Amino acid sequence: MKTLIAVRGVSNRGKSTSIKLAYQLLRKEYPEAIFDKLFIGVKDISLIVKINGVKIGIESQGDPGSRIFESLKLFQERNCRIIVCATRSRGKTTQAVSNLAKKYRITWIEKDVESESKKQNVRNKETADFIMSIIRKELQ
Repeated sequence: MKTLIAVRGVSNRGKSTSIKLAYQLLRKEYPEAIFDKLFIGVKDISLIVKINGVKIGIESQGDPGSRIFESLKLFQERNCRIIVCATRSRGKTTQAVSNLAKKYRITWIEKDVESESKKQNVRNKETADFIMSIIRKELQ
C-alpha cells in the first residue's frame, strides 16, 4: 500500500520547517534522486522526488486555502507512492488527507509548540528525522 505522512498541527508549530528539513536530508542522502521542483520558496516547498523509480510528493503548505488540495490531487495523478504534507489540526486540510485512507496508509505526526526556540528547532529536526525514517523504510 502507498504511504502518506501528514504533519498536523495549528499554525506556527514548525510543520513546514520540519518538512523542508526532511527535504534537505533527502537531497543529502539520495544525491542521485531526480527532483521535479514545482515550487521552492522561502517558507514553503512543493515537489516530486524520484528515487530508484519511486515517486515521493512533498507539500509543505497545509493551511486552508493553500495549494495542499491541488498538490494531493497532482501527487495521486503522478502516481506518487509516498506523500509528505502538512495539515492543520482539523478541518478541510485534515479531511483531504483522511479521504485518501483507502489508497494510502496514513501516518499522522502531531506538531506541538515549544516555548523556547532552541527546543522548537530540536523538535523540528526530530520530526524531519522521523519522516526520513519512514521514507527509508518505504524505499527498501
